[in-house]
Amino acid sequence: MQKTKLKIFTDFDGTISQSDVWINAFDCFIENKSERDKLIDRYNNYEISNRDVNQGDLDLINNFSFEILNKNLDGVLIDKSFHNFYKYCKINNYELTILSEGLDYYIDYILKRENLDLKFYSNHLRIDNSNGKTKLVCEFPYGDENCRWCGVSKRNILINNTDEFNNEISVFIGDGESDACAVMYADIVFAKKKLASFCWKNNITYHEFFTFNDIISKLDNLKKEKKLKQKQFAKLNRKDVYYGG
Repeated sequence: MQKTKLKIFTDFDGTISQSDVWINAFDCFIENKSERDKLIDRYNNYEISNRDVNQGDLDLINNFSFEILNKNLDGVLIDKSFHNFYKYCKINNYELTILSEGLDYYIDYILKRENLDLKFYSNHLRIDNSNGKTKLVCEFPYGDENCRWCGVSKRNILINNTDEFNNEISVFIGDGESDACAVMYADIVFAKKKLASFCWKNNITYHEFFTFNDIISKLDNLKKEKKLKQKQFAKLNRKDVYYGG
């Protein structure tokens, strides 16, 4: 009997973490909160991209200190059941990868703090001191050259790291706007908050979750019912990407 091959991709901020790490970690460095609010409103109204809002937020930071940032990160809580999910994936040989529009610095910091050895794709935080003043720069090593909306192309990473011709099944877990593109191409979707609303409005099949224990239970049930399989809708979308559609 062929063993089920799952490739599991999960968002970080608000999904693994209990809060938006970016906002909570950098909030104390931003004095002009009204400008940040305007940035977020413009993003929510699709006037500016993820890349624009990310760099725009960093541009508002003053008196930056890694010591203060790290103290803020020490207070970040993750989903209490994520360690269970991490072990569950290890036991079942399910490859688990983080896809995030956040910054590599704080994701790496929190994963090390939690003793979690996970591969992740995110934006890169670079410190520029060339003009004698500390400037935080957001770089996008995992973007799509044909789409400048997202900093990290979660769609591309999911497709490129899942071998559907070898019967691998992609699972995507997320909660927000930056996850909307990826769910169009994933075989199994777990969603909450804004992502659940997006899936519902766009007739994308999804399983709602609140904690990672919910995901463990659902995956076990799908396996028992022999419903862990590739989704035709997602396969057609992936085919369009393969052939440049």
